[in-house]
Amino acid sequence: MSLTVVSVADRQETLPRIEQWYLEEWPGWYGPSGPGDARLDLTACLADPACLPSCLVALDAAAEPVGTVSLRTSSPGSDRYPGAWLTGLLVPPHKRRLGVGSRLVEAAEQEAGRLGFGEIHATTGAARSLLERRDWQCIDSMETRTGSLEIFRKSLGR
Repeated sequence: MSLTVVSVADRQETLPRIEQWYLEEWPGWYGPSGPGDARLDLTACLADPACLPSCLVALDAAAEPVGTVSLRTSSPGSDRYPGAWLTGLLVPPHKRRLGVGSRLVEAAEQEAGRLGFGEIHATTGAARSLLERRDWQCIDSMETRTGSLEIFRKSLGR
């Protein structure tokens, strides 16, 4: 699949679709009774392209959004390991297993490096194999109200 990954700041028309993905994928957080606000989280990424938070969107050959990922300074585990955190990695079910997630993680790594970070972190309960294929190391684990998460880190070679 041919993919281009760009900042949502450059493709703001994709924000409603990404917001809908957030609501569908994480209803316990972004749904009506959840503590999160998808629109607020996404619009925060538009403020300053030279710092975090940042949100990226993958576009297919027809320029349709097929996935998203964010970089933030806060995430479960960021109290233990400050810095850049890969968050909000989301590929709609019908676009999974086509390399979109891997390309988004690669783009997030590049963006974190561009912003001057020497390493990047992520917490996950579901993307372990994807991160390990990209040479991330599991460094810790933690319990949350929704279950156990593993904390990963990748050196960006700075």
